Amino acid sequence: MVVLAVDTSTNVCTAALMKDRGPAHEISVEVRSGHSGRLLPVIDTLFGLSPFSKEDVGLITVGVGPGSFTGIRIAIATARGLSLALGCPLVGANTLDALAWGALPSALPIMPVIDARKSEVFCRLYAPDGNPLTSPMNLRPGNLGEIVSDETLFIGNGVELYREVLSRTLGTRFQEGPEHLWYPRASVLGRMALLQVSRGEYRPAQPLYVRPSDAALALERMKPGEQR
Repeated sequence: MVVLAVDTSTNVCTAALMKDRGPAHEISVEVRSGHSGRLLPVIDTLFGLSPFSKEDVGLITVGVGPGSFTGIRIAIATARGLSLALGCPLVGANTLDALAWGALPSALPIMPVIDARKSEVFCRLYAPDGNPLTSPMNLRPGNLGEIVSDETLFIGNGVELYREVLSRTLGTRFQEGPEHLWYPRASVLGRMALLQVSRGEYRPAQPLYVRPSDAALALERMKPGEQR
């Protein structure tokens, strides 16, 4: 089965094509001004560089977050459109899970931290074997001391942003992972999707926001008579 995997939950646009357990063809590029208009050209380039055609694709998987609300919506909308056009199933993948899987095997518990803006991170604690120990969370970096009790591998783009506060708060419990583990890789999402399907699992491609969007919060604050 040929799998197309995409993720734009962070400031990296990543896409991959792979067949079963064969080698992955992958493109990951940093995007500074939003993913709109970037993902489809990356996918087209990927098909041009790989031996696969769009007709070969039998499964599509997409990172559903948490992460950038706009990035999540762009990736899911693109993946849904391709799923309909190509007539193949679509499954969702947790972006935090993909980061943790990308760090395996690990001798330490794993804590991916994704920039959530507002001086916060999206995070989830994993055992060294990759099994989740908590639900996805939205926290201030300084509060991670309440969650992390042991020496832990920190990965994700939140590491660079909050290195100082994490080191100060956690001391030796904070072990910084290498930069190549800071961003999700579409090839990892693809492997996760293949495993899901082999187990008969088809997780829906629904956004995982963890916290309400600014638009939703603004709507909640409006008085009933002010809503349009």
